[in-house]
Amino acid sequence: MLTGRNLSWIFDLGLPGLVFLGVCIWLVRKLVKAARTESDLESERLSGALDAELRAARERSAQVGSPKQFPVPSTVPAPIPVPPAPATRPLDGADVSGADPLHLPLVAQMAAEREQQLRAQHPGAVGRRVEILWVRSNATHAVWCERRHAASAAARSMSRDVVCVAQIDHGKVTERWYFG
Repeated sequence: MLTGRNLSWIFDLGLPGLVFLGVCIWLVRKLVKAARTESDLESERLSGALDAELRAARERSAQVGSPKQFPVPSTVPAPIPVPPAPATRPLDGADVSGADPLHLPLVAQMAAEREQQLRAQHPGAVGRRVEILWVRSNATHAVWCERRHAASAAARSMSRDVVCVAQIDHGKVTERWYFG
């Protein structure tokens, strides 16, 4: 039996719930209709703008028929030999504007040692493998960037840039770090 108290409870909770449910259903219907309209407009835009071009392309392909096939040579051409790079010093071409001149021989020596290590790992390496791009230093540290080239001519596009740091104390390298 509905009393005033129960009827008040139904109006308090039920009616706002029904209104919310109605608004949600209305909103979902609007979204579906908008999506359908957008899809129709998109298909009309593409077919209208490209219709003449598509028709012309279909006509050309029908006139030409099957594409011509060309014979493929069975031999693989021999690779082009890469001449070795001229022997240069590691610091040639490097930006040494911010480096202490006393640290440059140490940096060149460390780069030459690293190049010898890399060449020992890959005995068939072609050309110079370590190139110094820039050098900076202060009283206790020297920092430089080495471009380490690939070990073979086939992988020459795979070079790495490595930032190297050396702690220098009284003209001798006490510690080294490599990043990259």
